[in-house]
Amino acid sequence: MLLNRAAAGAAPVAMEKCACRKLGSGRSRTGANDRPNSGTAEEDTGVKVMLRRVISGLPISIALAALGGVSAAQAAPLTLVGWGLDTKNTEAFVAKAAATGFRVLIAWSSDAAVLRQAVDAGKRHHVQIFACISPMGGLGALWKKRYPAAPVPWQVLTEAEEAARKFISAGRNKYIIPYQFGGEPKMTNEVLETRIICFNNPEARELLKPLIDTIVSVPGLEGLAFDGFGYQNYRCCHCGHCKSLLAEYCRQHPGTPEAEAQDAFCLDVLVDYINHLADYARSRRQDIKTSIHIWPVFVPEPLYGNRLDVDFCGQTAAWYTLWPEEKIAGYSRTISGEAGKYHQRQQGVGMIGYYDKPGLFPVKDAARVDMEIRTMIANGCRRIQVCSSRDVINNDEVAAVFRKYFGPHAE
Repeated sequence: MLLNRAAAGAAPVAMEKCACRKLGSGRSRTGANDRPNSGTAEEDTGVKVMLRRVISGLPISIALAALGGVSAAQAAPLTLVGWGLDTKNTEAFVAKAAATGFRVLIAWSSDAAVLRQAVDAGKRHHVQIFACISPMGGLGALWKKRYPAAPVPWQVLTEAEEAARKFISAGRNKYIIPYQFGGEPKMTNEVLETRIICFNNPEARELLKPLIDTIVSVPGLEGLAFDGFGYQNYRCCHCGHCKSLLAEYCRQHPGTPEAEAQDAFCLDVLVDYINHLADYARSRRQDIKTSIHIWPVFVPEPLYGNRLDVDFCGQTAAWYTLWPEEKIAGYSRTISGEAGKYHQRQQGVGMIGYYDKPGLFPVKDAARVDMEIRTMIANGCRRIQVCSSRDVINNDEVAAVFRKYFGPHAE
């Protein structure tokens, strides 16, 4: 995600963080000396041979799970995914990314020529390429081209939220107050600086489909990624159309408290919007993979991602600000442990934020990054996203940490 495109805030009034639901593994392990004596060595070998024959046609992660007594998710290989691609120096960048341990790169582009070049470089260095779409500024430009006489249907903020947006956008304010750049807010009325399209406007949603058509038509492109699909105020849209639909939702759910009804309605709208586009992509190319990082945060339920029908659901486990280790561990367990609850195709992906921009973002040294990655892996995350891949690659000490876990010679 592009945090340097986003900002917002309000008066610096502290808020409590949303508590995460921690999941224990609940898995027991039996040592060799504790194994029940259920037969002879010959019988035991025969069973193993038969089992291997049965699973020989399965994907490697599922086969390992069957043989080793661990889940498919736990048996999945460690995979590093990077948000960002240097399209001006594609070959050199992809080569450095591969050497650092990246196996997937996500390009913020729907330009077919740019994507073909990236795919070609990726093939040479065994790096898969995804292309990203977003409901933010670029969609506004498409709207103006298609509907020049109609205003762009951006999400609407309250007066207080709009005042906060203007304040945070002024000068260097966003770097002075405890602004979270679309992560879990610390201030009341904290909002994103960047405009986002209204998710209840079907015409705007249709403008994304030609972008998807272009992306899925690129030969060799691995997948489609979603970025920026959330609410500018992290909760809802206050436009007249959304208010009307919310009122109807409340009439259909009598007895539900208003705030609870709004949260449920807005989350349903967001989930349905993303799932509709993911379904559309698969209708255009059956083997296309789908990925997302959930950002900006949905404050009423930060870790709602298992409701999304995507292959790789990235949710923040370690934000750009310095989250405590216990929170990283708890979020990682939820991200990995609840991924398949609603959609079998989904793998939970932990996201780590890293920018090497002292004075603008909190400094994470190599030891801090090592702790965050180690904690995420220890608590179940086998696929990890990082933004920005360029910042990782250009910092030798931090790149060495990622290489230790994900590089060609990683254990």
